Amino acid sequence: MKNWALTYSSETAYNYERLQALGQANAMVPVIRKLYPDNKERQVKELKKYFVFYNTEPSFVGTMIPGVATAMEEQRANGAEDITDETINSLRTGLMGPVAGIGDTVSQGIVYPILAGIACSLAIDGSYVGPLFFEIAYKICLIGFGWNMYRLGYQKGKSFILTMLREGTIARLTEIFSMVGLMVVGCMTASRVNIEIPLILNIRGVELNVQDQVINALMPGIVPLAITLMVYWLVRKKVNINLIILIIFVLGIGLSYLGVLGIPE
Repeated sequence: MKNWALTYSSETAYNYERLQALGQANAMVPVIRKLYPDNKERQVKELKKYFVFYNTEPSFVGTMIPGVATAMEEQRANGAEDITDETINSLRTGLMGPVAGIGDTVSQGIVYPILAGIACSLAIDGSYVGPLFFEIAYKICLIGFGWNMYRLGYQKGKSFILTMLREGTIARLTEIFSMVGLMVVGCMTASRVNIEIPLILNIRGVELNVQDQVINALMPGIVPLAITLMVYWLVRKKVNINLIILIIFVLGIGLSYLGVLGIPE
């Protein structure tokens, strides 16, 4: 339990030489102390192997790796001679990339946008429950995912994880989660990027609202999509984020005063 709880401190000692290594070593301290209670030199020796470079998604799915490492440490302390320092570190290094792919997709591509979208909707309506809901719901998801993934790694061990890698299960899960995340972002784009084009054409005495009767009739949501894709293109071109935000503010305010864009109510 202490090992799992301390995995959330993986980035508290974050540095560009070893990234999450110091935090992971700190998380393994209770395990090593319990396995070698009366041997301080052995404790130091066992902890040193966790000072190698390590970087993954540490909170949602990444807790699986410390679970596997803990199970292997227990087997080693009980006399498993085939488990060496290199074995444990090779497994951790091999898993941290694929697990990061799933964990980042789940946390940043699905859970975060969905909860943030709900919270923003509540906040826009003037409810103070929005930010409270986000913080509480996100922490519940984080702890729930993290604990169950840790238990899965500890109970199933390295064989289960390696089987998933060989069969391509992790790759398929990553693709599925990515698709769900893109669907969520797409829905948020259509519902939250609100732009009005107050252009009305008068054709032989008949007024034609360009946005409502032409653009939205043919392809609803195309204007928010175009703006979103433009911002995405600027990000891909490595344009500074602050500059992009400034451009959006200037264009939005300027065009609204010129009557080219309306300010949504």
